[in-house]
Amino acid sequence: KSPAATEGRFVVQIGAFSDNTKAHEARMKLERAGLKTYAQVIESKDGRRIRVRVGPFPTKQEAEKVGEKIKKLDLPVGILEL
Repeated sequence: KSPAATEGRFVVQIGAFSDNTKAHEARMKLERAGLKTYAQVIESKDGRRIRVRVGPFPTKQEAEKVGEKIKKLDLPVGILEL
């Protein structure tokens, strides 16, 4: 196996919010469920967005497992490889 195949970094993205309050609410919902979150502010063609993410995880399987837990909180899930 190549190191790249075993050392991938995957994150679960919950959303990219334009509203600070909505981003904060999503993060609090995740934190209360015991998940450590982080936010990343980006400038997109549509303006400033706050990405709310959980991770990183070493494998896609681990990210997907957490994604299933997040879906139960009625939040959207996107698995991304960094």
